[in-house]
Amino acid sequence: MKAPIYYRRFDYDKALIPNRYIASMEQGVSTIEQAIAKTGFTVGYPGWNLIYHVLLSHLNPKEYNIIIETGTNYGFSTIILAQALRDSACPGKVFTVELNQQYYEVALSNFKHAGVSDFIDATNEYSFDFLKDFAKANIPIRIAFLDASHLFDDVIREFEIILPLLSPQSIVIFDNTYLIAEEHEDQRVNGALKEILRRHGGNLINFEIVSWYTPGIAIWQKSPFENV
Repeated sequence: MKAPIYYRRFDYDKALIPNRYIASMEQGVSTIEQAIAKTGFTVGYPGWNLIYHVLLSHLNPKEYNIIIETGTNYGFSTIILAQALRDSACPGKVFTVELNQQYYEVALSNFKHAGVSDFIDATNEYSFDFLKDFAKANIPIRIAFLDASHLFDDVIREFEIILPLLSPQSIVIFDNTYLIAEEHEDQRVNGALKEILRRHGGNLINFEIVSWYTPGIAIWQKSPFENV
């Protein structure tokens, strides 16, 4: 692996964070190690705000908005998703899945402290089983944040399970898009996104100066002006 890069920031006005509980958890944090202890492996600032404003600008007030997330971890990105849903005043729900039971229980507590539990449906299971349930029920997805396993095959598998549930305007968000792998290693999210474009086309925009360790947040959309 290449040397990690960190674009998660700590030198910012905490009042900028959309949720007060998250802002309180960031107080006094100045290192990655401190951040992991308090908020886990979340994208951090400014990634939280990027995701928040993307949702706030894309949730549809005329529909019930299904938002899914894989890889809840401590639940801080989930809180941002739910906060955007609440602030938008659009109908909808955030559905999130976490395999690690300890992380799942921490996340449930964080949702309560953040005041967004009513907007979240959390599950403790494999992300593939979780997504297959949506596929079987044929539930349309407005926004997906795929952030569980970052291995090439797993990213592709998650994406292709939900692909039939996406409208031309639906968006899929990915974290950790920087090419951190050497040529002989698993190409992870970066390689998976290239393969998604090759197999399925669509449009992809990458925000590279955000997140940490393997930075970068990308957004995929199939055909934004189709049937509009």
